[in-house]
Amino acid sequence: MAIQSVYALSKDDPEARNWLNFFHRRGYTRLTNLIIERVFWLEGDCHLERLLPLLVNTLYQVPSEQSQLDPLQGPIVEVAYRPAVTDPETPSILAGAHALGETGLEFARLSRRYQFCGLEVAEAKRLAGRFLYNKVVERIRDKNEKMTTLRPSGKPDPVGTVSLDGLSDEQLETLSHERSWYAPLSQMRVLQAHERERGAPYTDAEIEILAQSWSDHCYHTTWKSLGLLKKLSEATRRINHPLIVSSFTDNAGGMEFADGWVVTIKGETHNFPSSIAPFGGIATKHGGVIRDTLGFGKGAYPIGGTTVMGTMDPRLPDGKLPPGALHPELIVSESVRATAYYTNPMGIPMLHPIYRCHPGYAKCFALGHSIGIIPKKYAQKDPPRPGDVAVLFGGETGRDGIHGATASSTGMTGETLEKESAAVQIGHPITERRFMTAIPVLRDQDCVRSITDLGAGGISCAAGEMGAETGISIDLDVVPLKDQSLTAWEILLSESQERMLMAVPPDKLAEALSILDRFEVAHTQLGQFTDSGRLEAKWHGEPVVNLEMSFLWGACPIEPTPTAEPHRSLHAVDIPEPRSKDDWAHAVYKVLSHYHCADQSPAGSRFDSTVQGRTAIGPYGGRNHRMPSDISVLAPLHGQPPGVITTVAFNPLYGDIDPAGMARLMIVEAITKAVVAGADYRQMALCDNFYTPKIRPDIAADLVRMVETIAKLSEELGTPFISGKDSSSGTFEAGGRRIDVPPTLAVAAMGRVDDVKKVTTKEFKRAGNQLVLVGRLDSAALGGSVYADCHGQRGDRLFAAPDAAALRAGWDALLKLQAENRYVSGSAVAEGGLVLRLFEASLGSGLGARIRLDRLPEGRRDGFLFGEFIGACLIEVPPKLDLAADLEGIPHLVVGEVIGDPKLVLADGKKVIWEATLAQLTKSWTETFSEVLK
Repeated sequence: MAIQSVYALSKDDPEARNWLNFFHRRGYTRLTNLIIERVFWLEGDCHLERLLPLLVNTLYQVPSEQSQLDPLQGPIVEVAYRPAVTDPETPSILAGAHALGETGLEFARLSRRYQFCGLEVAEAKRLAGRFLYNKVVERIRDKNEKMTTLRPSGKPDPVGTVSLDGLSDEQLETLSHERSWYAPLSQMRVLQAHERERGAPYTDAEIEILAQSWSDHCYHTTWKSLGLLKKLSEATRRINHPLIVSSFTDNAGGMEFADGWVVTIKGETHNFPSSIAPFGGIATKHGGVIRDTLGFGKGAYPIGGTTVMGTMDPRLPDGKLPPGALHPELIVSESVRATAYYTNPMGIPMLHPIYRCHPGYAKCFALGHSIGIIPKKYAQKDPPRPGDVAVLFGGETGRDGIHGATASSTGMTGETLEKESAAVQIGHPITERRFMTAIPVLRDQDCVRSITDLGAGGISCAAGEMGAETGISIDLDVVPLKDQSLTAWEILLSESQERMLMAVPPDKLAEALSILDRFEVAHTQLGQFTDSGRLEAKWHGEPVVNLEMSFLWGACPIEPTPTAEPHRSLHAVDIPEPRSKDDWAHAVYKVLSHYHCADQSPAGSRFDSTVQGRTAIGPYGGRNHRMPSDISVLAPLHGQPPGVITTVAFNPLYGDIDPAGMARLMIVEAITKAVVAGADYRQMALCDNFYTPKIRPDIAADLVRMVETIAKLSEELGTPFISGKDSSSGTFEAGGRRIDVPPTLAVAAMGRVDDVKKVTTKEFKRAGNQLVLVGRLDSAALGGSVYADCHGQRGDRLFAAPDAAALRAGWDALLKLQAENRYVSGSAVAEGGLVLRLFEASLGSGLGARIRLDRLPEGRRDGFLFGEFIGACLIEVPPKLDLAADLEGIPHLVVGEVIGDPKLVLADGKKVIWEATLAQLTKSWTETFSEVLK
């Protein structure tokens, strides 16, 4: 069959320009230019001129049937997928061609030709291999290669056996590491004993399934060992919140919303894949957490999402980068590109784009949330029954993602950057978008008994979990493959994206398949649920898996995890107080330009936040839509006033000082942000995402205290955790150096509001209004603050938020004032303290503020302005409004007033200590993140 090609060059290529800038900042100054030529390879009887509008946008691209690159300008490195792998874009190209009437197109592939002007061939290939492709699924294409077909080809290995019998402990550990199982010795011993008991060695498929199912990522062995899952879930059970319909049992957590609807929330981390291949890792982070929503109950519909990133400082000099780690600038820029690539085509609003840095994030923190909605009558799954059909639908199965669960359960070294690159999946959002639309139809037609996504462990985990109480028999020969060289265990464990598994009653099968066909969702009847109590699989007509469900899900040993008192070398904050105007100017500008406080809209503005028409308040607001909102509000039911409010609290600086204190503050911050806007904390639920270093006794002690702290506080507040995720693999080792992530907890709050139009936002509303700080203050508590970090310090204590009773009293007072429209703007104090709140409210309104330092209590003036008093808030009230009676017993302080001039002023009586215009402040605020993404 004839193979034709189309070469496309962009007239102005921002991607090439960004890579060129990136390489220049890495010191490759001899690289004078980088050009990217995209190539479409087409097999079949088709007319190129009719296909060009599908492949090339002639407004900014120039197509040709021959390469337009001049080899004399520099070496050309062409990157393509391996012959056995199907390109993710291939199905879309084929579908588009057929829609244009070009039914003769039988297959398509893509490649990219990178021209490195000014470099030698060897260096160009080294840069491409380091940064531009994944060696497991991609390759450098030889310029003289002759292709006779584009179709995937390859021969799978036969099924093998693995015997553990007779192996010593040392040999068991070596085998576990070499096979990328990363299973502890206790698990290997249990597997060894089970092999002897059953009298036969394992097939490679069986032992791979067991290793990934028992990984910390899937089985939560660390948390179970320390009793943490029980602590948190029992706190939620004791709260017995009347709105909660599902917690810690499904793919997400669910809370009653309004009119017979339930809203859902789930947070998912993708730390390891994002650390070694950021684009693929981040894209599939979003795809995976969206599928958690789709897999809730009998199929919820996603209505919002977040992207939260923690890396080392993207401005880090190359000489400070740990050997084997990707540069954080690359991780951040590629994560932004990946979030746009995946979430925009999905048509789901991005509500909270948040980027933070910490020197411990050599192995990055990559978190995404998904918010969904589902009719309450479909919010619970039904258990599969023997005879139900297991329908696999969505994308094809490839080599990508294999060992993702086990690799994510261990620490990271420079070696894993190369060794475990197969653990990174390849995402294709259009495939997921199709079944995202189909699932509610399947659900509403009662075609779904149960549904789940294929995440960690792929088919083996989804089928094993869904059939755990019955049994399931599956046929691997029917699985659609994008890599024809896959053997049985790889088909079972592949974590290829955009796949889901559904249990369908036999009498609804025809209707279910018809619906999938209508939405152009590929599907296959993978197998059938049985009453055998076993996970069974065959391949090429022969049995390859026969495992007792009781052993698969009940035999994993849970070893005791020792704990030991951690030792921290902490030092009190020692920062000279500002004395002059220059001192104050330096302090304010440093805080506003800090990575955590600076304008992050150069990233966030690349993500659609208003698609679906449900967004009442998105990530940016105010008169110019650049002011960070700190909250999001959705109106899920079109034309109706009730809303869903979400917030996220994530601060890696606090964990260095007091992990348990940090965990407590994250709950308080997340809830306070929503309360100030007008949401009742009694109608909220929480989602947790933990990230800690690889477990050692001191880390285990910290983790226990963190969980005990949030379980106790959530119970005292009556605000339950209903979903979450843990990762205890945040350690990077290279060159004899160990880098631990800071103990991290990101808390998302989800609540209800009666009317989205009555939510209070943070921008100033009118000159002459008073500015009031409400809540406990402590000017000496600068530990963990951005202000301290600007001075290269961390501190020895965090701000101590009030106890639960005081928090509730303060929130109740605020809710009463808000309901009576007694304040017109408000925001919770967090990173950057009062100064950042003032600047953002000014930015959003064009008004300014005068702060009266002479009204502050005794203490450090810079402490009052930059202290991060979590649980406190800044509100704007009409002039002469006396709040004494309303806030009796609640600490509060009138600190200044809104002014008509767009500037911030610090005054001591009639004397101006410092002032700056909004334009001056905004210039400093906008530079930091723009430099990272330039």
